[in-house]
Amino acid sequence: MIDILLTNDDGYQAIGFYPLLRELAKKFNVIAVAPDRKRSWQGKAITCYNDLEVNKVKLEEFEVYAVSGTPADCVQLGLYDLAPSRPKFVVSGINIGLNAGHGRILSSGTAGAAMEAAIDGTKALASSLHLTWDHDKEINYFDRAFYHIYENPAKITAKLVEITINANLKDDVDLISVNIPFAADMNTPCEVTDIARDKYGKLFAKQGEKYRHIGSPPNTKGYPNGTDLNALENERISVTPVSLDLTSKESKKELSDLIKIKW
Repeated sequence: MIDILLTNDDGYQAIGFYPLLRELAKKFNVIAVAPDRKRSWQGKAITCYNDLEVNKVKLEEFEVYAVSGTPADCVQLGLYDLAPSRPKFVVSGINIGLNAGHGRILSSGTAGAAMEAAIDGTKALASSLHLTWDHDKEINYFDRAFYHIYENPAKITAKLVEITINANLKDDVDLISVNIPFAADMNTPCEVTDIARDKYGKLFAKQGEKYRHIGSPPNTKGYPNGTDLNALENERISVTPVSLDLTSKESKKELSDLIKIKW
């Protein structure tokens, strides 16, 4: 019986993946299915026109499935093809960098994998670690010598999985988005938050006749109390219940009346 399907969007060799797999395996039966390379900013894209390759590879003491596709592909394959029994919960992460604010959540492969699980009726949790661009100068995110950076985030994530995997939450909670401050440990307070309305600004720069993705430094300053970005700014772990119900209930009647009059 498989309890958890673990995936990510940075690839199985990213330093946030193994520490979380190790922590989850202490209390759960886990199957690990992750991209074979970095697949950030993929959202919940599904591979349609290319074949997918799946290889079983060794990651320290574990065997994991490395997939040539997107994080959402990994969830699909894990749920339907690779797990010997259907996992009851999907965990995605731990991401290199935050996935707070609606712009990044809707673009993130980490969150996208959790969304794919939710669409298929499986509850999920997506976990991300807040890293600044200054950390990029100090950390090799694919060198196992840096596993220690993710030890506390892995313990935090595993504890939140323990709390939520069997929780009797409302049906509108499709997934849980967790964002962890860089210096957090098991004594860091958690705050249940809303997703901040944000924008990530310019993402592309012209290089010759082409445009290249340059990313955008995340900003946590100036967001309202009670939001995920504000929690990170104040060194609190943000835990956000996310619903995939995309219908605006507040505007349905207004729009319906308008259509009746104008159509």
